Amino acid sequence: MSDTTEFENLSFSAGPLWACLRAGTGRPLLLIHGSLCDARFWRGQLPALAAAGFAALAPSLRAYHPLHLSQHMSWQQDLDDLVALLEQAGGGERFDVIGHSRGGFLAFHLARRAPHLLHRLVLAEPGGYMASHDLRDVKGALPDQAWREDVIAMVERGDSAQAVALFVDSVSRPGSWRFSPADFRQMALDNASTLISQLRDDALPPYQPSEIAELNLPVLLLKGQRSLPRFRQTVDALGEQLSHAQVAEVAGASHAMNLAYPAKFNQLVIDFLQQSASQG
Repeated sequence: MSDTTEFENLSFSAGPLWACLRAGTGRPLLLIHGSLCDARFWRGQLPALAAAGFAALAPSLRAYHPLHLSQHMSWQQDLDDLVALLEQAGGGERFDVIGHSRGGFLAFHLARRAPHLLHRLVLAEPGGYMASHDLRDVKGALPDQAWREDVIAMVERGDSAQAVALFVDSVSRPGSWRFSPADFRQMALDNASTLISQLRDDALPPYQPSEIAELNLPVLLLKGQRSLPRFRQTVDALGEQLSHAQVAEVAGASHAMNLAYPAKFNQLVIDFLQQSASQG
């Protein structure tokens, strides 16, 4: 059984019970993890962000370890939860928000849904795809339905390690799971059950031009130098269409850029947040 002693539980009048990691004092900062992950995904960022003057809050979304409050995955429910969290945890201050992969998709829509609660946004290879992209190309780059059902069947029969390995390699590079550090592998296995509902019920819709036009805050878009084309294409397209966006590349990295190159990732994020703060 995985150790849960590092998590802190937060409870508010609205929304779910949250299992979180927190660090630092200062400007409020929310970190949103992606698929197969939880608050532990950000352990390599929390000390650096705290040292830079942020009150960093990394929650586990409701379906994820350690609480697993729901077996049904819904990005709309996660968005509702995150709005409630920011409304109650911020003390009236706006948050900077960092999101990775599916968490980046959530962060994008959080900025649309509650712009009054956000200050700056960092999107690290956000999940989803552009409505303007040729769907034949997008679907060709995404796992097909047979692959999804194979992964689901593996989890359901208890072969979580194989299922997680296939998923991780599909969003990063072949062989990524085999070379992943032990703490990441444990985190992913702790969240293997989420793949069933995610792959069946939680397809992310494309980014629409009208949605992109709604964002009017500073945005940093991050991509890995060695990431899959679908992630890099989405980052580049959002960078072209968002009115206040910067695009940066993490040298040598693929999708899990903050895990493989935490110092590079942290410096890019902190430089952006501090620079945009000094510019108002």
